[in-house]
Amino acid sequence: MLLHYKMRYKTRRTGPDPVPRRSRRFFRFSYIFKYRFLLPFFLCALLLSGCGSGASPGAKTGGEADDDSITAFAPAVLVPTADGRETIGNDSVTVDISNTAKGYIMASYHGSAPQVNIQLTGPDGVSYLYFISEKDTYTAMPLSSGDGSYIVEIYEQMDGDMYSLLLSDVIEVTLENEFTPFLYSNQFVYFTEDTRAVQKGRELAQGCASDLDITTAIYHFVINNTEYDYDKAATVTSPYYPDVDETMDTGKGICFDYSALMCTMLRTQGIPCKLNIGYAGDVYHAWISVYLKSVGWVDSLIQFDGKNWSMMDPTMASTSKDSYDPSKEEYTVMFQR
Repeated sequence: MLLHYKMRYKTRRTGPDPVPRRSRRFFRFSYIFKYRFLLPFFLCALLLSGCGSGASPGAKTGGEADDDSITAFAPAVLVPTADGRETIGNDSVTVDISNTAKGYIMASYHGSAPQVNIQLTGPDGVSYLYFISEKDTYTAMPLSSGDGSYIVEIYEQMDGDMYSLLLSDVIEVTLENEFTPFLYSNQFVYFTEDTRAVQKGRELAQGCASDLDITTAIYHFVINNTEYDYDKAATVTSPYYPDVDETMDTGKGICFDYSALMCTMLRTQGIPCKLNIGYAGDVYHAWISVYLKSVGWVDSLIQFDGKNWSMMDPTMASTSKDSYDPSKEEYTVMFQR
């Protein structure tokens, strides 16, 4: 049976995938992204100081930080690995589930199709779509929905938008903690030890007295050195994966690029950071949330006046020429990567 399966990101899925499981041998994918962006944007500035020279106190490499550390986790470049200790799959595809406790799985395709789609549905019923385009190369996918059962479904491209189901399985996940999916590199927030954005984040964090100071310094660097790329926004195609070093080199990017760059710098400094994908009003958009040791998760916020925070959205802060009232804008999270 052939079915049309449309990923419409304007409606959040709150239950199991609506397509009957018995009818899921073949699908047609119409992957719809809407890259429209809001004008005018806003200009915000954090009312906090930046950082000077010197090293961050209490830091060690990887894992939870010491009690006197300024961040919840020690600065580290956490890159997923396929250890092969526990896998599921078949002759066509291998899914490495050795590190689910660390917040990710990895998949590698061994066939000849030009593209493979992976649909990962978490315990909250939200389905995430990932793509594999290189043969025998592992792709990391975060387990963003926390503890519970995840449905892993992998589809091989047959012709055009028609795909064949290669694998369907269920894995049980118990995370080491809720933050690990938002500290590691993945397909959308991709970095390694050699990523220049990681090195720049390390430089910006030098001498900071708190994780809030680190966040402030990184935030100001991103908004002051990145120009919104309207041409790219008008022509970008899906799937799209940010290149954080390219964003730094060109000084240009769309919302996805801003968010991925800031996430890369924060994660590698031991500050959990979520790349949120959803809608700002009726505009498809990406922004971030961060975890501060003394505050907890700060969702979609950037500005602190001593009592209250306001929107943390590096794209809009960079592009606006006018003041912005975040209470007038509705942000709806669809996905967190």
